[in-house]
Amino acid sequence: MFIKRYYSKLFRRRSRRSILLKLILITFCFGAFIQINYNALYLLSQNTYGNLTLCTNTTRNKTILNCSGDPLKQWCKNEINLCHSSLSIYNKLFFVTHSVILQTKFAQGKRLGGEDIQTVLNQAERDEYFQFNKEFLKLPCDISIPKDLSLANHLSSVLSSITPYRTCMDVHLRINETTIAVNRQDYVNIYHTMTDLYTVYLLCRFFQRDPKSVRILFVDAHPKGNLDIFWSKLFHSYTRLGQLKKYPTIFYQELIWSQPQLNSEIDLQRDRRQAPSFFFDFRDHILKQFNVPFEYKKPIDCNSLQIFLLCRRNYVAHPRNPTGKITRQLQNEKQIINDLTKVFSNNSKINFTYNYYENLTMEEQLKITTQKDIFIGMHGAGLTHVLFLKTNRTLIELTTAQWQSQIHYELWASMNHVHHHFCSSKDGSAASAQTILNCINLKISQMCPSMTVNSLHSNQTIKLTPTVSKNISNSTIHI
Repeated sequence: MFIKRYYSKLFRRRSRRSILLKLILITFCFGAFIQINYNALYLLSQNTYGNLTLCTNTTRNKTILNCSGDPLKQWCKNEINLCHSSLSIYNKLFFVTHSVILQTKFAQGKRLGGEDIQTVLNQAERDEYFQFNKEFLKLPCDISIPKDLSLANHLSSVLSSITPYRTCMDVHLRINETTIAVNRQDYVNIYHTMTDLYTVYLLCRFFQRDPKSVRILFVDAHPKGNLDIFWSKLFHSYTRLGQLKKYPTIFYQELIWSQPQLNSEIDLQRDRRQAPSFFFDFRDHILKQFNVPFEYKKPIDCNSLQIFLLCRRNYVAHPRNPTGKITRQLQNEKQIINDLTKVFSNNSKINFTYNYYENLTMEEQLKITTQKDIFIGMHGAGLTHVLFLKTNRTLIELTTAQWQSQIHYELWASMNHVHHHFCSSKDGSAASAQTILNCINLKISQMCPSMTVNSLHSNQTIKLTPTVSKNISNSTIHI
């Protein structure tokens, strides 16, 4: 009887132990199953590398567009949808592709892009662009582009390259994030770079995408440039088509093809004097990404007027100018700086400074510009900084008769509510120190009527009298 009871208890203990072990094993297996499925879902949500078989559903939800303001309202009115909306063309300016496969071998060119400039000096500009051949792009349907549909520059050849792909196709790289393809022209000119940046920013707002989540694809083959930092600061990141040549086929969930530089809404050819949609948001986005504080409507302090002269020096910016020679410079720059410094040093209410932006980081440049009341510079790309002056400040553009018809910065000043003035001598030659001083004095008289400054050729103090102008923000000063 004792033995029987002993084995009965032992059996019950072993049964409970067995059940407990089974429960632990089941719990472990279930947890492992959940983890494996989570990892699989995570990997699918990320960019995927390696040989993959892609099967896509051609049906998709309609993109909700932002149609507010000019030009977005017009873009929305002129929308063409093809291939079950896998291809949508807007205002015959740009287009977006969904579930698109890019085949890199059909983009042919001599360079990949991103080279150090010293290794490609004197290379031809045509070597910095790709030719897009048939089958460069593939969409999940048969498509026929309307014959009367013509887009500018490279976009036409990209559209012509589109061919269909089967429901399932092998790809080597998958990009799930929204990507915007940009074909840059004057990539080291800050004026033209700013037009491209604004275009891409506006596309982000039009398609309601966070700019910092959008990837940039350069479909040009330019070498490295000193303005590339803008693209990594304003958007998620950038890569070059040439760098992706190691992937024969790339799948993009959403690939937007930006309009060419000359079709930018803030390019000279648009002749805009009123800011287009999200112009000020764009400016603020730049300053925020470069950590530059900014009070747009801060009043002018006439007890501490900030006057700045932007100087220019030679530097190598692109392969076609290996000497770095700058064509538009003040021939007597050093003397002008000395004379203006001497004049304004006698006035405790004026702080006159000068600098060479070629020597500074972009963050340093922006911090200087945003603090200035009068910004002076020779006609050239450096005057793009007018975008970052506070409202009611002044841009004095030093120019000759040859360049007075170029109104790039006059238009941008108008958009940004900044006064703009051409400053040249009577015969249209380059400005002297006296010419520049007279232009500055005239603007000071309008900004701070009670202020006095010294004359250039004497210690006599001059009381400035405001000059009445019917159009203060758009005038030419001849001295």
